[in-house]
Amino acid sequence: MIGSDASIGYYWFLGKFQFFGFDGSSIMIVVDVLRDFEFETDSSVTLQVQLYQALKSRILTGRLTASTRIPSSRQFASSLSVSRNTVNGALEQLKAEGYIKTKQGAGHYVSDELPESFLLVHKKPDVSLLSKTVNAKGLGVSGFGCTVLGELVSDEVSNDLPIGVERVERSEVKNTSFEAGVPDLKAFPIKKWGQITSDNLRIALMGYDSPQGYEPLRRVLADYLRSSRGLECSLDQVIITVGAQQASSIALHVLLNEGDTAYVENPGYIGMRKAIAARGANVQGIDVGEEGIDITQLPSNPTGKLICLTPTHQYPMGGIVPLGNRLRILQWAATHGIWVVEDDYDSEYHYDHKPIAAMQGLGLKEQVIYIGSFSKVLFPALRLGYMVVPKRLVKACVAAKTYMSGQSPIIDQATTAEFIQSGLFLRHLHRMRLLYEKKLQAILEACNKHLSNVAIPIYSGAGMHIVLTFKSAVLKGVNDKDVVHAMNKLQIYGSALSSYYVNTPKYQGLVLGFANTDVSKMDGGIDKIGQAIDNVF
Repeated sequence: MIGSDASIGYYWFLGKFQFFGFDGSSIMIVVDVLRDFEFETDSSVTLQVQLYQALKSRILTGRLTASTRIPSSRQFASSLSVSRNTVNGALEQLKAEGYIKTKQGAGHYVSDELPESFLLVHKKPDVSLLSKTVNAKGLGVSGFGCTVLGELVSDEVSNDLPIGVERVERSEVKNTSFEAGVPDLKAFPIKKWGQITSDNLRIALMGYDSPQGYEPLRRVLADYLRSSRGLECSLDQVIITVGAQQASSIALHVLLNEGDTAYVENPGYIGMRKAIAARGANVQGIDVGEEGIDITQLPSNPTGKLICLTPTHQYPMGGIVPLGNRLRILQWAATHGIWVVEDDYDSEYHYDHKPIAAMQGLGLKEQVIYIGSFSKVLFPALRLGYMVVPKRLVKACVAAKTYMSGQSPIIDQATTAEFIQSGLFLRHLHRMRLLYEKKLQAILEACNKHLSNVAIPIYSGAGMHIVLTFKSAVLKGVNDKDVVHAMNKLQIYGSALSSYYVNTPKYQGLVLGFANTDVSKMDGGIDKIGQAIDNVF
């Protein structure tokens, strides 16, 4: 409804009339999309996250269509009776994840890069996209999975177990180590952790527990993943594992038969490739670009059963898959009946904005297995990981874990649950984000000082590592594995970039973690890497 005054527009918004000006050439469109939204004041989820989730849901279901203008933070704050900081935080997160864009001088708009064909399937929430996919393409599981789920009759379940997965070799952790994936162990609140552990040393926790995991940990973890990572899950879908590597092995064991094909990022996580090989399946690499996996390389007529991704921070190249591409990947997987294994590698450490929401919460939760770990956010020796699986697969995944290892250490689970529930976990994450951001700047400055002539740093505003690609014109013929060997002689540790490729590497270079290296020792360590390159060259 537009008033008679040429400079004033009247719009029905959030159950009341609001007054907005326009310049005569374009009318600011404001829609009544939040009239059914109310903040849950007694919820553990912050108001900012609630608003973010409400707007995200309305974009994905098509209630907020492409190019729709979003009211200003001032208008939102006034209508919702919240602070502008709350609104700005929600809008910035939506912007970071690609749901909305900013037009200079014109405010925020819903992104026009969301694939409309994907969004259409969400306009009828009672229609199951998964069911359509299963009926069309047979989104199947392995022989083991079928047996456990009662889809096959067999007494030979135990004969279908995978061989042991070889651990990715890691050198001894030292202060000047640039080993990827190792957090700052000295910064961990070990005394508080020890106090909680001591309190949990009681008879009630000294027996056996469910192989699915300690229920209080599964409950608090489900709550955390819903609020911080955008997952759609209940505690019944959470399985506690012995690290992320076991979670990967469980998923592959349930979904793949010997001889099946799995798609992986190229370059990508070595542990996933080894888990696939241990299953007796084939690996097919899909190239990675600046924005994570290159969706133009997805097979048009795929023969594989699943795809393994690190979409929120690609490992090792660091790219973050844009929202539009994440939706297109899900659309491709749904069309062809392919499972998605989402490894949320070091997703908590984003420095320019809050962590990017997981793919599992974008609408195809029954087709995505989400994997995470406490190794990066707490400490590696804890050996606790987790997976969030579709309800259909819970029984099969728990059975697979039972055959592999049984229960995870219950006292460690109880300590972790209390560490999260007490608020210590979030405070620790906040401190680590600030610390790692400083370390990221320190390693980049050191690389620019000592290695700018021979290597190019590749990084995003996230994670615990950077990649150095060698300048081929300068270091012609230099093998990065030889450089790593020379680094080890100088008590400096890192990884050869070429080892992350499925086949012939596109680049020679280094993967350098910075989290467990003191800022004061960063410059000297990078200088020694320069010496190692000189020794090889």
